[in-house]
Amino acid sequence: MSNDATTPATSSNDAALLPTGGTIDQRILSEVAHHAQDRRWRDAFTGSRCGDARSSWRSVRKIALIFALMSQAFPSFAEPPRPAASSKADPASAARGPGGRSKAPTPPPPPLKSEPEGPEAEGKVRAQAIFEQAVTAYKEGRYFDAVELFLETNRIYPDSKLSFNVARAYEGLGNSAGALRYYREYLRRTPSAGDRAEVESSVRQLELALSQKGVQQMSVFSTPDGAVLSIDGQAVALTPWTGETWPGKHRLLATRAGYVDGQQVVELSPLRSIDVQFELSPEPPPRAAPAPVLETRPESGGKVEVLTVATLAAGAVLLGSALAAELSASDSGFGGTAAFLTGAGAGVTAMGGVLFYFDLRAGRSK
Repeated sequence: MSNDATTPATSSNDAALLPTGGTIDQRILSEVAHHAQDRRWRDAFTGSRCGDARSSWRSVRKIALIFALMSQAFPSFAEPPRPAASSKADPASAARGPGGRSKAPTPPPPPLKSEPEGPEAEGKVRAQAIFEQAVTAYKEGRYFDAVELFLETNRIYPDSKLSFNVARAYEGLGNSAGALRYYREYLRRTPSAGDRAEVESSVRQLELALSQKGVQQMSVFSTPDGAVLSIDGQAVALTPWTGETWPGKHRLLATRAGYVDGQQVVELSPLRSIDVQFELSPEPPPRAAPAPVLETRPESGGKVEVLTVATLAAGAVLLGSALAAELSASDSGFGGTAAFLTGAGAGVTAMGGVLFYFDLRAGRSK
């Protein structure tokens, strides 16, 4: 080890006392030497006493470390540390344009779309897992499984793009009817689709493929859903419905409880599929039944029969005849004709009275 006092050797313990990233400035060492009154310390700086240089140097270094720490605590004693160079640009300088002018701050990006919460979030997570399985099945050529998984995803978390995926899977199966159905559904659910022209081209090709089989596709909808659809007098299914039938005219009937039946006659082209819409109207409320009218009968007696009236009238006629015969007789005595008529009239009148009595009694008993 060299005894040169001007070239100190630092140990690990001495290095640990230095501030991190700091160095002892020569100006600080000169101040320490200037303020040192002890000649032994002066000799340690000047190197005049080499025998005790090592121990003196350690003492000086400790004093230098104290001044170094003071320079950290009091910035006026030392220059401020310069920041380390960085590859990233300073935001303040980056915000300044040419000539040092400040530019307008960049607006923050729009907030992200909030994720659904509660049951909807759980459904989305489940649908995402099933969707990934469907994509895997499609890539592996398992198109039937892909169709089922895409449809299950759409039932949990509806999305129009899933209709497109189902159509592609049906194309992989070679099922023209299934592919055409879901391509058309995709266009109905996404009227402003960016790939609409390409999808419509696929629809035309699939319609041509069906026409070569002698059938064409028809879709029937109703408002509200769930109406019983009959085609040409035969019940087919509930609306909405999509299927294939032969081209030509068809009579469609849509029935639903509580609604007026809907009927249409449509003509299915051999080269083009069609959509049919029913707007069902609610049935009018039933009319209130008229209140029943009770027949009122008079409180008087029973009905007098015609025979009774005739009998009484006959008796009155006989008595009148008897009176006329007696007045026309020449003698003052009571003639035989008058007596006969009087007796007959009295008997007939009595019989009419009996009949009248029974008529009144019969009416009261009802």
